[in-house]
Amino acid sequence: MKEEGYCYKMNNIYSLSNIDIEKWRKKSNQIIIPIGSLEQHGPHLPVSTDTIIIEHLAKTIAEKIQSLYIPAITFGISFEHEPLFNISLSHTTFSNLIGDICVSLAKYGMKNIILLNGHHGNMGSMYYISQNVSHKIPPNTRLNFINYWNLMNDFDHAGEIETSLLLAINTKLVKMKMARANTKEINGSKVAYTSLTSTPGSFPKITGNGVWGDPTKASIIKGRSLLDDLIQKLEQTIIEFQEF
Repeated sequence: MKEEGYCYKMNNIYSLSNIDIEKWRKKSNQIIIPIGSLEQHGPHLPVSTDTIIIEHLAKTIAEKIQSLYIPAITFGISFEHEPLFNISLSHTTFSNLIGDICVSLAKYGMKNIILLNGHHGNMGSMYYISQNVSHKIPPNTRLNFINYWNLMNDFDHAGEIETSLLLAINTKLVKMKMARANTKEINGSKVAYTSLTSTPGSFPKITGNGVWGDPTKASIIKGRSLLDDLIQKLEQTIIEFQEF
């Protein structure tokens, strides 16, 4: 039975007291850490696009599976967007930041920690966070991560997909009149581009304007459909984590 005056829908720890979080922990010892970035997303999307998308996904899935989540980590690894706007952390700083947050939560008693990553440049460091903190957290702690775009059939950067997602989340943040597709032709393999775009300053050189894809094809309807599919797949993936 729910306590009078207490609402379990309030699951962002930013707005909860210590007592509130204690009540949540008795109900669920799972917590989601959304991780984004601050980097250019063309002339039509805000630099906080990755953070906005990943925090929206974290909030929605947390409400669906009855989990806590923390405010999004805004800073990531975005050197590939130089000299266009980005605020980037070194691999060491990023890993230590995320690792220390995980250790704090594990010591508090959170046994299921899910890192929800919203930026491709963070991916390399994400693979090693569990290894880096394994000796600092209780042995029964589960630490898993999801790159949300791995749950999609295709992806881009400030193109049709990301622009559609942001239109569905907050239309006011999108300047569709400013939307332009990449000005350089992109026709190489994903394997090659995955490596090339890991190099500092590579993204503007490859795309011509910092956009990968065609945002003029974006729509709210596409964005809503993509979000619905993502939430369903996120829920299934988190359920699979609990089976091991």
